[in-house]
Amino acid sequence: MEKRNRFNQEQKLKILETAKGIGIKEAAKLTGIHYTTVYDWKRQLEARGKDGFLSYRSPSPGRGIKRITEKQERGVLATWERYPSFGPSQIRGQLRRQGITISTRSVQKIMEANGYRGIRNKRKEKDFERFEAGRPLELCQMDILEFFIHKLKVYLILLLDDYSRFILGRRLLDKTSIDSVIGVLQDAIDRYGKMEELLTDRGFVFYSWHGINRFERYLETEGIDHTHARPHHPQTLGKVEAVNKQIQKELIHRERFRSASDAETAISRWVKIYNYERTHQGLGGFLVPGDRFHGREDQVIKAISEKIDPERENCHAIARSVINLVLAPEGKMTLYIMGQPVEIFGGKHEQGTESR
Repeated sequence: MEKRNRFNQEQKLKILETAKGIGIKEAAKLTGIHYTTVYDWKRQLEARGKDGFLSYRSPSPGRGIKRITEKQERGVLATWERYPSFGPSQIRGQLRRQGITISTRSVQKIMEANGYRGIRNKRKEKDFERFEAGRPLELCQMDILEFFIHKLKVYLILLLDDYSRFILGRRLLDKTSIDSVIGVLQDAIDRYGKMEELLTDRGFVFYSWHGINRFERYLETEGIDHTHARPHHPQTLGKVEAVNKQIQKELIHRERFRSASDAETAISRWVKIYNYERTHQGLGGFLVPGDRFHGREDQVIKAISEKIDPERENCHAIARSVINLVLAPEGKMTLYIMGQPVEIFGGKHEQGTESR
């Protein structure tokens, strides 16, 4: 193992003075250290001033300067270029999935030396209770995001699996309707299986303040429980709201779409990357939504521990056989395989029995 260099404050200052003439990267190369370390010293000097920098003594000498390999640096910069909205911990998770082990601090040093400026989120005054479904298709969230393509107002419908954060369906429209919302839901059921419960806000396509609308009747007919988020409380729909923010930050606010068709193509590409390629902080930082939704968690974690890139496998070709047992209010139980009813069981549902 290569010995790590140690420098006192006077030596660090001399290296910084040399860097003024030949540049930080060249000075680091001559000294035999990584340029991110010199960049760190430069920031410390600017913050403390010369006298404060020279008199500074670390309370813990540590183990010297940690070596950053070329492979690690290339991995960080390539991943950051691919996912420009990612922070250091997200980059680290994405690299860990590829078998590249590096600390979050080292990732941050590389990014900062190449222009990254982290944004600190203000701590919210109130912590809201978090919840998560216990299995795929137990609970889904649905929401509609509005944005403009030139002067055309469009609406993006997103359907998200709560447990895995997997995007089950989406549709871009120039106007919303109950038919379009039902269409997104039905397409997802046909492809992945029937969800047990759906969480939405109280928008007019999802909810009627006077009686029951056609969307609610559709859910009732399908045996899908419908839960509404509390008014003026977007945290209830936190997971799908987070996806809304991600797609705005990473796609909608970054690209200029020529048309709705152009936007549709870009959104389709983004959803595929989101589901199957980019790691998710809510899933431990190493897994992608497709891993959890398709039941590949153990397989992927094992591959990562053995330094095998799980992306070498064709995860897009996995066929999901979903078996769902849905209990209707009147006591009838229907077995669904991939969203299709197979067998119906009669019987009265006794009070107090679990509905799932």
